[in-house]
Amino acid sequence: MNIVEKMRDILLRFPKISTICNDINIDLTSGEPTSYGLSSTGDSLISEDILGNQTRRHSFLLYASYSGINDFERTENSTALTELSVWLSQQIGEEVTTVIEDETCTGEITRISAGNGRLYAIENNNIITGMRYQLQIEVEYTVEI
Repeated sequence: MNIVEKMRDILLRFPKISTICNDINIDLTSGEPTSYGLSSTGDSLISEDILGNQTRRHSFLLYASYSGINDFERTENSTALTELSVWLSQQIGEEVTTVIEDETCTGEITRISAGNGRLYAIENNNIITGMRYQLQIEVEYTVEI
């Protein structure tokens, strides 16, 4: 799996995922409560050794839609994103593939950090069905040539 597919797979394995969302879409959410969207925002080279092996960083935004009719629900929304952030930081060692110069290379995830889980938008000014949160995720991984 490439890094985008792998992150979606990892997110779907979060133990509480079924209580907070129905699915994780790529790039967008449906706008309904319990909808997540994983958006890739870039990949960059951090370092390369003399053999060509690389360490790379990939950035994502995770959009999460929730109901937020009262303080209890909004607190639960923030708590869910905080728990997800902590859990993600423990998901290292996963294998990933990357295509470099038409060659598929393998590597592994060495670090995941997530932060700034914050209210991003209120869809159609409707707090019952349209509280959208954003979580920034950075993944570092190796690529063996």
